[in-house]
Amino acid sequence: MKRQKLLVVTPPRRANLSDYLNQIKAALDQQDYNKAKRLGGIASKKLASLEHSPLEEYLLYSRLGHSHYLLAQYSFALDAFYKAFLIAQKNSLHPAYQNYISAQMGDILRLIGNISQALRQFEKVGQYYKQYGDGVSPMNKQLYGGYLLSLVGCYLHQGKPDKAKNIITISEADDSLSQTQMFLMDYNHFKGEYLILVEEYNDSRETFLKCIEICKQNNDQCGWLQASIHLAQIDLIEEKISNAIKLLNIILKSARQLKLNDLICESGLLLSKCYLLKGLPDKAIAMEQRIKPILSKLDTAWLYEKTREFEKLYRQLSSTGGSRLAGQSSPKPLPVPAAPAILVKTLNHRYETSPYKEMVIGSSELMREVFQLIEKIAPSDLPILIQGETGTGKELITRAIHAKSQRAEKVFLAFNCGAIPESLMESALFGHTRGAFTGATEDKKGYIELASGGTLFIDEVGNMSVGMQQKLLRVLEENLVWRIGAQKQVSVNTRFIFASNQNVEQLVQRKLFREDLFYRINTIVLNLPSLKERQDDIPLLIEHFLKKYATGMQNVELGVGNEKFRIPDSTLRILMDYSWPGNIRELENEIQRICVLHPEAKIITELMLSESIRTCMSTSLSIAKDILTLKEIEQNSIVEALKRCNGNMTKTAGQLGLTRAGLYRKMKRLGIKPSLVTIS
Repeated sequence: MKRQKLLVVTPPRRANLSDYLNQIKAALDQQDYNKAKRLGGIASKKLASLEHSPLEEYLLYSRLGHSHYLLAQYSFALDAFYKAFLIAQKNSLHPAYQNYISAQMGDILRLIGNISQALRQFEKVGQYYKQYGDGVSPMNKQLYGGYLLSLVGCYLHQGKPDKAKNIITISEADDSLSQTQMFLMDYNHFKGEYLILVEEYNDSRETFLKCIEICKQNNDQCGWLQASIHLAQIDLIEEKISNAIKLLNIILKSARQLKLNDLICESGLLLSKCYLLKGLPDKAIAMEQRIKPILSKLDTAWLYEKTREFEKLYRQLSSTGGSRLAGQSSPKPLPVPAAPAILVKTLNHRYETSPYKEMVIGSSELMREVFQLIEKIAPSDLPILIQGETGTGKELITRAIHAKSQRAEKVFLAFNCGAIPESLMESALFGHTRGAFTGATEDKKGYIELASGGTLFIDEVGNMSVGMQQKLLRVLEENLVWRIGAQKQVSVNTRFIFASNQNVEQLVQRKLFREDLFYRINTIVLNLPSLKERQDDIPLLIEHFLKKYATGMQNVELGVGNEKFRIPDSTLRILMDYSWPGNIRELENEIQRICVLHPEAKIITELMLSESIRTCMSTSLSIAKDILTLKEIEQNSIVEALKRCNGNMTKTAGQLGLTRAGLYRKMKRLGIKPSLVTIS
């Protein structure tokens, strides 16, 4: 009898996540960041079908975050790093992994200008090093050096050179840090920025040249290009325009070869400025047109921060006489623009085409800061905490964030913790099964499950009981919901935005809010200003509400005669001076009341206003003189400080306990022009 061969079938090998991780690491090592990002995106989509450990999943999102970070796509980098943080926490990975992500998120928050939140993340990192030291990877000595230098960056952003110098001194005193080339690159870069801030340009130039030398030794092309841009800025400040043009053309060519869009645009914008200073407007316009298509693709967070940096640079040019026409026998100072026109136009276009433009009304400086933060954080899935007085528009801001997010086409739900009894809150949020309690006649999804794929706004979260906070924390950690009475969990993919009219951190200190939940939801905190802090927006809001409530009203002019409607200056002044304790909601109610009671009116007179507002008017008039006196005192103190510091804005700000940016804002509000202050 012939023996038959036994056919052994080997099952196909299941793909491993480790294969992708190796490819992503190789792409990062080769500085091919687009490839690394692409591979990370593919792996994250296939994750369910890939063999992987919790650590490998953590590494995937960590490396994906680095890819976005190196491409200056900060919103997406934050999102990826946050996912890595959740994985580390859920799977109880060593605290080193969680704090490594805190360090990365802190650095991104620094780069997008959210310094207060960056310092919160760095505080966690500092506590980790005090407890564990630098012996556990990835929280090694090299990362410790990076953490110190990121702190320097935060203080430089805040215009606090003394604090920056203290950290630089600590770094210099640690001999073990100087043994790593990566630290030396970053150290010289940040030290160079500090020296520019304190206007020690020769030392700054020497420091950046050291940085470039080390970068070239380590083949860090991005690093030497970034340092070279600072050298070009120093050339600009010192009026060495030809040197700056030559260097910037080298940077632009290299950045194009490396496909580094952010450096292409930054060097191009500086070149455009140089050509203007050389009296070559055609070349300046041509340069802006070359970078315009690339600029329109860049991350909004980058655009806002570069606008801030260019404003700062242009002020330095103005103070040193850099904004002058070349070739004149008697150089005449040019008007210093706030920022490059093409950069401003790009940002304005983003705002004009944004889906929330009609949702949030305001053009004041405080509201522009709110808009900027929305642009920066909306694309990510990070939880957000919005704090502000009642009536400041927290839900409108939330809807604006949702409208700008990648979930815009999905569901948006709002849940108010202050409007529902505690006994019903759990069922409303988490849902229940049939028979779970008396009256539960059918299965019902809760708000969290209904909002899966979209956004859930939980208002007045400070009113939630500690027990409910624990259950909510579990959802945030695991993305799983237990319906009341259910035998198994339900997976959800919900973005949470929280709001409170109380300071949640103070609630934590009073043991009224769980500390672990607070740290989970406070990665991004948005503090909304009260209406009295943004008085410049009151006319815009009045116009908006009149169009909403006045029958057939299309055109409204404030303080100007109009056939259809008119608000006299005297009435508008009263509305502007009123404190609005109920904020925007109170203003809306006031305009709606006037429109209902006086539907045929063409003019809003003082007598139409509520009694509380009219009563406040007489009180305001009686103290007007005192307010003016206080304003004069503030003006005098700033002028005297400027004289003492010989016009040095950094030293003046330090004497007054302000940041440079804060000093400029005050001077603008008080009508103080540096050029008009006589220096003795």
